Amino acid sequence: MVPAWKIKRELNRIKDQFLQLPQTLASLPGRLREPARRAAYLRDFDQLTQRHAGRLPPSERIAIFLIYQPDGISASAIATCNWLISEGYAPFLVLNCPVSETDRDRLLDLCWSLLERPNFGYDFGGYQDAIRLLNRDGARPERLIVMNDSVWAPMRADLLALIETDFAEADICGLLHDEKVIHDTSGGMPSKRSHIESYFYLIRRSAWDHPAFQAFWRDYKMTDYKPHTIKLGEIGFSRRMAAAGLRLDAYSRREVFLQRLREKDDAFLRQTLKYAAYADADRIKAARRIAALDPASPGWRAAVLDHIRRTVNRKRFNASFPFANDHIFGTAFLKKSSEPIFANMRAAYLRALEDGAVAEPPAEIRAEIAAMVAQARSRR
Repeated sequence: MVPAWKIKRELNRIKDQFLQLPQTLASLPGRLREPARRAAYLRDFDQLTQRHAGRLPPSERIAIFLIYQPDGISASAIATCNWLISEGYAPFLVLNCPVSETDRDRLLDLCWSLLERPNFGYDFGGYQDAIRLLNRDGARPERLIVMNDSVWAPMRADLLALIETDFAEADICGLLHDEKVIHDTSGGMPSKRSHIESYFYLIRRSAWDHPAFQAFWRDYKMTDYKPHTIKLGEIGFSRRMAAAGLRLDAYSRREVFLQRLREKDDAFLRQTLKYAAYADADRIKAARRIAALDPASPGWRAAVLDHIRRTVNRKRFNASFPFANDHIFGTAFLKKSSEPIFANMRAAYLRALEDGAVAEPPAEIRAEIAAMVAQARSRR
């Protein structure tokens, strides 16, 4: 007999596909035109884009930093450029939106090269164009950072030093390893499917030189259909590199988070719950049930650990429990996404920051987080 949880999972999958049907159908005409659009874009690439020489010298360490800030370049983006420069990287800035002459001039002071392009293909489209141009230049970087501004990073100045030391064997290292979960009545079981999230990669020359790496970026078909960008770009990149034998790793991952959490004392667990963030109604109800338990009761610790496990099998551990993430890994980045879980994460993180419970981020980032949280509160 088929277990009830499997039936429920399949019904939820069918429901999700049905709810996405209007978007899928609406995007169909555009997707049908995309092969011709891609061909025209590649044919007319030098007319459709503008590449500028920056005022910094080239380096064996290059950082592709993709920026989409149509309302003006933020202070945190400038801080990221300065951080990359301080780490010995030559920034290659990719602008997926028009910018003012003033902003362009500021950015040219902070880069080796700058590419202005149409926002075709989201981040992976910009990544692909920059890598194509590096190959056209004959570049062979010793280190290549590929990142975008959908996150605030770095939240800690020693991030690259930690990655270089702790993940020295990785050909490609990210900030978060997204480990997929098989959902069931136990709260979810880890699967073997995973990928590195695409807002940050540190790529060593061993990966750059690998035929599979070059083939991926040569053959990738950029698209404005976001589900395909995620499936064929973000997920496809990790899986094809792993299948080719390249070593992939990440600064943080869920299983390590849960393992280290189990080693913490009850006081730490209480702080973890104090600064938690939720978005799903059932997890909010579960949090209320946990809050009603007596911390001195024999089953409290096991109940809390199970609650946290179930929660992070549903949503990102760093979003749901920013206090614990900061103390276990150190906060490396924070997402800017408007999704409810990330909005609630920023509010919880800011509360912890104001209470002195987490490490202080760069001033520019703190100010932008506080402004975003205040704006979200004003809309309620």
